Amino acid sequence: MMRKHHPLLRAAVLLLWTAACWRLFVPALDVPTQELRANALASMQGTLLLLLLAGTVLLVRAPRIRPNAADCCAALLLAGVTASRFLLPGPAAPARYDELLQAAMLYASLRILFTAERHTAAVLLTLLCLFGIYEAWTGIRQIYGFAYSNHGLFKVTGTLFNPGPYAGFIAPVLVCAVACIVRSNRLAGRLLRRQTLRRPRSLLRPCVLTGGLLPCLAGWGAALLGAVVLPASMSRAALAAVAAGCGALALGELDAAGRLRRLFAAHPLRTGIAAGSALLLLGGAAAGAYHLKRPSAEGRLLIWKIDARILLRRPLCGAGLGNFAGAFGEEQARYFAERSRPEGEKQVAGCPEAGFNEFLQFGAETGAAGFALLLLLTGTAVAAGIRRGDPFGYGLLAAAVFASFSYPWSVLPLRLLFVVLLAGAASPPGGRRRSGPRTETVPSRRSGPFRRIAAPLLLAAGIACWPGVYGRTAARAEARRQWSDVRIWMSSGRYDYLVEDGERLLDSLPHDFRFLYDYGYALHRSGDYRRSNDILRIGARISSDPMFWNIMGKNHDALGEHSEAERAYLQAHFRIPDRIYPLYLLALHYRASGQEAEALATARRVADHTPKIESAQTRKMQEEMRGLLAAARSGSLSETQEP
Repeated sequence: MMRKHHPLLRAAVLLLWTAACWRLFVPALDVPTQELRANALASMQGTLLLLLLAGTVLLVRAPRIRPNAADCCAALLLAGVTASRFLLPGPAAPARYDELLQAAMLYASLRILFTAERHTAAVLLTLLCLFGIYEAWTGIRQIYGFAYSNHGLFKVTGTLFNPGPYAGFIAPVLVCAVACIVRSNRLAGRLLRRQTLRRPRSLLRPCVLTGGLLPCLAGWGAALLGAVVLPASMSRAALAAVAAGCGALALGELDAAGRLRRLFAAHPLRTGIAAGSALLLLGGAAAGAYHLKRPSAEGRLLIWKIDARILLRRPLCGAGLGNFAGAFGEEQARYFAERSRPEGEKQVAGCPEAGFNEFLQFGAETGAAGFALLLLLTGTAVAAGIRRGDPFGYGLLAAAVFASFSYPWSVLPLRLLFVVLLAGAASPPGGRRRSGPRTETVPSRRSGPFRRIAAPLLLAAGIACWPGVYGRTAARAEARRQWSDVRIWMSSGRYDYLVEDGERLLDSLPHDFRFLYDYGYALHRSGDYRRSNDILRIGARISSDPMFWNIMGKNHDALGEHSEAERAYLQAHFRIPDRIYPLYLLALHYRASGQEAEALATARRVADHTPKIESAQTRKMQEEMRGLLAAARSGSLSETQEP
């Protein structure tokens, strides 16, 4: 009976599928700032639509779904993350866990729908290419001045807040588009063999449109526009991702290795010279990419070193979900405090919010087991997708390479894109079996226990998890909006307004280190030093910014806790040794507490230091320290007035 209604049912599923994917991605792509906004709620509604559609398809069509290695890794990873969420609590753990729960629900829904209906993959690929075309066109308009970027320092950001994440979205879509173009060549040959072009009406058949024609046309547009705008982003990670994805595509689909062997057998000298020249060009390009932004590259290397130290220091459980930045600041301070480090490392040290390698960052948060499971999950999905010649597999490879150099999972549309590519690449051969260039659905001839229990379990999981996740996210987004409205009073010095609203919003924003710093600073300026330190300590657990410790040191000084103040200033200094503000505060602290020798030694360090970035503030602090040293040499240190 199911087969009689198969065309109508397929059309309904594809229509609902398109609407749900549109609802998932279109609001999420509007990310002009890094702050949580209401568009995340619309994206979660798209997740709910996909969840309900997957449950309905399970009940009606009963596709044969066999869990594979990637599914097992995903299940184990979710179990481990859930254990970490409750065993290692932190102020940012609930928000981080809700993001992963949404990703898990999305992955399960997509896996079911990809397996149940083979045309869902082609429709989603078409949509991704259309999104890539829109983003690339927006970037081109920004390059030529017809549109404004969302960042004052960069001309190209698309609809995102930074050219890095923008390139991180363009790169996997570009690779998927190229893979669609390669597959379209087979489609064209099949159409010619079947003499479809002699019957133009057959080109309008849904299976022809969704199966290859529309992805091919959208793929050409996304590939051409993406290739134009991607170099303008100046993202080396995105270029490396595209090179990896297109290289794997050339090896897997175009038999580049076999052709090279045949050429070498026929013309060994010319082929050897050409291959050597290509390797030299590749090495030169890599060296040029390194020297193009050398400080950035060296800073990235230091970040990876600290990431690895966190993982090695806490191999069993990690630092806990959402605690990465705080653990990073603590580990970097320990790294520079242990012994003298090269001056180059001190100058490139910073206070990043992310680890610039999602795999290392996830391992730092969850331990060695989480790190290994994430690598295994991604690797098995990439291998399965590339083995089938699936564009999702090549796109996932590009996304994984980009994730090794940047922070895409901290950006909503890039996190959703990674999950979509992961689910598409992990779809087992039982759902979409490759037969030459075609993909065919393998119908189920028996229901088995999976059909009877999977749909109720999936719907129950959605009913149990989604409202809570949605409600908590909505509360966070509304609290962030209210705080943005209140924060404008900081410029006029009305810190009492911030203190009043900060206490009210604290329960909804314990994961937002920017809010915690503003609230703690307002308490500091209002004279409530102990409460200020309580709030700033929460922020220091989820942020590597030394300013938390600078303000805590001032609070301890105001409370007469001199040893605690010294410890706070030293912690701030070792987190970023190139900054002189913590040493400046430490010199004033020593001077106020009567430790004249320590004050002079610290003042000399401030006066003699050459910061990487000079400003009016740094020059003023150095002049003040030079004045203190001059007063000491004249024997009137005790008579100088404290500024």
